[in-house]
Amino acid sequence: MLLSVLMWYIISYSGILTIVSQAHVGLLRPCARGSPQAGCPAPSKGQRIDYDLSAPIGTSSSRDAPLCRQSTPSTTRTIVKAGHPLETTYLIGAAHGGGHCQWALSYDNGENWVVIKTIYRNCLKGLRTGQHYSISIPIPKSAPSGKATLMWLWNNALGVRELYSNCADIEIHGGPKTGKLSGIAPLIANYGSGSVKIGEFGADPRHDDRRAAFTKRKAITITV
Repeated sequence: MLLSVLMWYIISYSGILTIVSQAHVGLLRPCARGSPQAGCPAPSKGQRIDYDLSAPIGTSSSRDAPLCRQSTPSTTRTIVKAGHPLETTYLIGAAHGGGHCQWALSYDNGENWVVIKTIYRNCLKGLRTGQHYSISIPIPKSAPSGKATLMWLWNNALGVRELYSNCADIEIHGGPKTGKLSGIAPLIANYGSGSVKIGEFGADPRHDDRRAAFTKRKAITITV
């Protein structure tokens, strides 16, 4: 009997290790679409519970999921204020040496995006498995009030050339009732054979991290 119990614990623990080892990085807060995390709303109609929030959505040769992982927006939204920072939190499975992160806003469910923050090369660098990582994302004062979507993108520095993405549906208060949000469109790299490819770059500054590709992001204006 004791041996059976011990074997059960060993098998269960191995399963936990397997889950952790296969995980990468996923958005905890605000709640991502279909998030299984405690405290997040049940999936909206047309959504599914996403137990793979931390998995890549594509590689330099394939597209495995849409940019937000799910195309249907959540009916329950996180309230944010224009001109104020939004605290975001991520669960670290494997940080792959860091990389490039972008955060962007959309008012038309992902048809058009405006980047509101970019971190080059060192985003998530040095974080360990099981850690929580928090960072404040500035919501522009000029962001019009209304329903919007916040997207997070990550191109990892080391390992398979992948793209990660999560989206949280939000409602912006305190901004102009109507107006425009101007900026640059995100770089969608390592997302299928036709996308920009960012190779491994690691800690060595001599390794090309394709920073130049980010300088070519196109200007965009969203009218709400």
